Amino acid sequence: MTYLLDTHTLLWLVDDDSAIPASTLDELTNPGNQLFISIASIWEIAIKRSLGKLTFSRPTQALIDELPMLDINLLPILANHIRLVEALPFHHRDPFDRIIIAQALAEGCVIVSKDTNFPLYAVPLLWN
Repeated sequence: MTYLLDTHTLLWLVDDDSAIPASTLDELTNPGNQLFISIASIWEIAIKRSLGKLTFSRPTQALIDELPMLDINLLPILANHIRLVEALPFHHRDPFDRIIIAQALAEGCVIVSKDTNFPLYAVPLLWN
């Protein structure tokens, strides 16, 4: 299975995985599954850290450097992702969530998120 982590999922996975349900954590640690994080999530983390809205135990660059050790691939934003964002309904307006949803749809990923707005979109989710 191919999973695209929402921003909070990545933060919890690297800092306090007790916030992730056990069955979801089992999927994320299964070596047969592929994990991705959107570059938009890294951008969101950097913005929130610079605004003082997010405290995280290490610098953003350290998190980026840690991704390969966690077998998490960085997903760039591509032109087809942006086209899909434009076509998404406006169930909510968070630009980071909207690009993550578009990327999951374009790449055939299951999103790993507890965000209550994500089920409003036709995108597969994992959060048990």
